[in-house]
Amino acid sequence: MKVSFAKYSGNGNDFVIIDETPSLQLTQNKVTELCDRHFGIGADGILICGKPSDADASMRIFNSDGVEAEMCGNGLRCLATYLDDKSSLKKNSYLIRTMNNRYEITRRNGEFAILMNEIKDENSVDLSEFNEFEKKFFINTGVPHLVFLGKEIKKIDIKKTAPFYRFHAIFPRGTNVTFVELLPGTQSAYVRTFERGVEDETHSCGTGLTASGLALSKWFGWKGIIHLQTLGGKQTVSVENSVYYSGEVKFCFSGVIDL
Repeated sequence: MKVSFAKYSGNGNDFVIIDETPSLQLTQNKVTELCDRHFGIGADGILICGKPSDADASMRIFNSDGVEAEMCGNGLRCLATYLDDKSSLKKNSYLIRTMNNRYEITRRNGEFAILMNEIKDENSVDLSEFNEFEKKFFINTGVPHLVFLGKEIKKIDIKKTAPFYRFHAIFPRGTNVTFVELLPGTQSAYVRTFERGVEDETHSCGTGLTASGLALSKWFGWKGIIHLQTLGGKQTVSVENSVYYSGEVKFCFSGVIDL
């Protein structure tokens, strides 16, 4: 079965996008094969774009381990850009359904920004035993995130350090693990995220950046635009009455694969 695909990157967090059809069947093994960077297309995940009756599109996200996740911030921005690129009528906003919610993605200052409306479970778990870093914070921004504040986080061996927390017993379904370091300048920080399902650091993680912005707002009272630097570049989280996440999206290439 020949299937068309497009690859997009949200600040280095890259995805293969495939339109949903009645005959499309993706096994866990097939997802991992497609995401393999040596023998497949190469990606952090696969996005399946559907056509629900109550939104412009639906998004199913399968991480590179082949397991479906609840949502993905960069995936949403990539999918909105994909919809925009395919349409002759450019819209200022798109409504996309995920596993548990619908998200509005709006064009702001030349980029698509997500209204992050699935924020819950703030510090709902006991983090008292985690004292290795300066500050700690837990929140679900569509998927769970444990956030630590530290110094010289670029020196952390993230593949060695993060799995202890990612698989800790207090997180029944596991958690993403994010490390934050304050930078010079106004409301600026550097962020690294070890993503559940990718089981590695990604160049950017939208839900992790949102969690980081909320943590910084909680710890230091930051409001308005928060500037966050990642391996994939500069992004922003706006924390006011509503929370928005935005950053760069690039089209990489398209093609046809045999499923």
